[in-house]
Amino acid sequence: VVNPQIIASVLGLYDSARLQDPTISGKAVTWSNVDAKIKKELEVVKAKNGKVVLLSNSIISPTSLLAISSLSKSLGADEENNNFEHIQYDAVSYAGIRLANEVSFGKNIIPDYDFSKAKTIVSIGADFLGSWMLSTQFQADYLINRNPDADWMSKHFQFETVMSITGSNADVRGMIKPSEQANVISYILKGFGVNSGVSSDIADKSVKMKADDAIKSLKSSKGESLVICGSNNKAIQILVNKLNSVLGAYNHTINLNNPINLFQSQDEKVNKLVSDVIAGKGPDALFIYGSNPVYSLNNGDKFGAALSKIGLTVSFAGYADETATKCKFVCPDHHALESWNDFNPKLNHYAIAQPTIRPLYNTSSFTESLLVWAGSASRGTKDSKVVYEAMKKNWEAFGFSRQTEYTDFQTFWNYAVHNSCIDSPAVPASETPFNSGALSGLKSQINKVTGTEVVLYQKAGIGVGVHANNPWLQELPDPISKVTWDNYITMNPVEMEGTYQTTFDQETGLNMASVKVGSNEITLPVYPSPGQAIGTVGIALGYGRGANGENIGKAAFQTKEYGGHVVTSNGNPKPIGVSVFPFTKFENGTLSFDTSGTVNKVDGVYPIAATQIHHTVMGRHSIVRETTFDIYKNKDKSAYNPDHMLSVMDKDGKHVKIPVGEADLWEAHPVEHIGHRWGMAIDLSSCIGCGSCLISCQSENNVPVVGK
Repeated sequence: VVNPQIIASVLGLYDSARLQDPTISGKAVTWSNVDAKIKKELEVVKAKNGKVVLLSNSIISPTSLLAISSLSKSLGADEENNNFEHIQYDAVSYAGIRLANEVSFGKNIIPDYDFSKAKTIVSIGADFLGSWMLSTQFQADYLINRNPDADWMSKHFQFETVMSITGSNADVRGMIKPSEQANVISYILKGFGVNSGVSSDIADKSVKMKADDAIKSLKSSKGESLVICGSNNKAIQILVNKLNSVLGAYNHTINLNNPINLFQSQDEKVNKLVSDVIAGKGPDALFIYGSNPVYSLNNGDKFGAALSKIGLTVSFAGYADETATKCKFVCPDHHALESWNDFNPKLNHYAIAQPTIRPLYNTSSFTESLLVWAGSASRGTKDSKVVYEAMKKNWEAFGFSRQTEYTDFQTFWNYAVHNSCIDSPAVPASETPFNSGALSGLKSQINKVTGTEVVLYQKAGIGVGVHANNPWLQELPDPISKVTWDNYITMNPVEMEGTYQTTFDQETGLNMASVKVGSNEITLPVYPSPGQAIGTVGIALGYGRGANGENIGKAAFQTKEYGGHVVTSNGNPKPIGVSVFPFTKFENGTLSFDTSGTVNKVDGVYPIAATQIHHTVMGRHSIVRETTFDIYKNKDKSAYNPDHMLSVMDKDGKHVKIPVGEADLWEAHPVEHIGHRWGMAIDLSSCIGCGSCLISCQSENNVPVVGK
């Protein structure tokens, strides 16, 4: 299973804004020049026993981790001399789940979730079919038992704030505020006789009824149940762990023995590093890979300004982005499709990526750069085999010995590269005792809110903003709103009545509002979103890239009606949308993406480009059919999907209905006995509405970008 971002990533390969050479202080240089200077500066840092920090996204490449270890050892780091530190930072963090599992089970991990085994699924704010965690795996697992021809179908309950792809697929959906997530979980726990010490009050009668239905379904399915939550709050995740433990899910649908290695963000360490850098107490050398903290941190502007206080700063970004422009050295990494790499996303699963094209520019692998600076390799050319040889050696030492299918390494390696992945048998799920002491004092660890609650979510196309310069993804209609090219404030139409217009078209646009969280304030159009919880608003992350004029790609900026870019008062191109990463907060040891503030209408109307401006089927009832599982299994097809009858006018001028086969739309173009005719059929029981097919079609058929 893929998603729109994976499919569209091929377009980024050919982006002219990519860095074509390494740079020093913004000027293009040779790799030999960069290598010599960085090695020299590292020698100076090592001589004075200075501190070197690598700040990266979560790294799941065994060979890259080996290169990091090689660099660390070359600097003299060991148990006694801790002068090298690797800190992992993801723009959207799941640290709360890891910390909760550490307290609950003694394991700082994210377990493997198997939706294919879950007869009852309860999700509280987790868009597991869209943006939550390992959604590409979860989609496939989920759909196995959403097929009415299967022996049984799962029952899916979704409690959430912003209408999501997952929520739109749920059997039962309840609208709740982020501050009510703990209450819903505690209420369900109470239904199983567990007093969590956290309030179980649910004010909304409709939500309470749906929670009661969820309790009934969970009691029926017991261990064949799965409860998840999208919150990054440790205390809320501990409540989820307790509920899953009571159900017996850790014997069946949740496997603590086969953890997910993605999303290892260390929020507390990141927060300390950022605070130290801003205070002028940062390390002597800082390497930044796979992340853009100047953009995605809530105090990224201060962090960026303080990077000049660090003696050696190195970015591996492929663009002169918000962070790279603040670093002395930029050593651009290959595009993923130009690279050899390996991955270990789950404990039992390994994968190999091989390049599909020779590097277009004078870039180099992050792994190769570290090995060169560690003195473990010599810099290669565009046809470098440094990473390939390192991977092969690593797999021979550690991968070959873990399997029994192949008797010689070369055969094993050839098949591994050919098949691209290797799976070892996973240790089965088994019950791990829940630490009852984990429930102590949870109430005080749940974040307090006042005012309108603000949810910061991810769109299917833009995500956290890595692909904000990809025009295919900017033009991808959001699966829920069908809006392209912008982020906006989602609000329930009921709350908008009398203040904001609840309808729009291509000419009239939407009213504007300001959202203020702490000292940060942004202005965006207000979009009427049915299904949005009352008293809340939602805003997508990932927009407002290149706000200081960084050259990250033309598609990240607003264009004029007849060409060229809209410019700001300082002459820089104006970004598409606004960044709301400054609204994130570090609370109770983790990053929080649910917050609160004030919302006020401001003057102005903003034009919105949307592929759909109404939400009815306009009488086309034969397009989408729905029924219950019992009717589908026990009744004839005519009970839930009768043959479509076409309304036509007879010879007397009266409307009559006839079978479609009797109608002839165009006699000159018969449809019988003429050979092949191509068509597309979509199984709406399997389609979740993710938008991947739209990007695939655009890519395969070279469909041009229209623009806003």
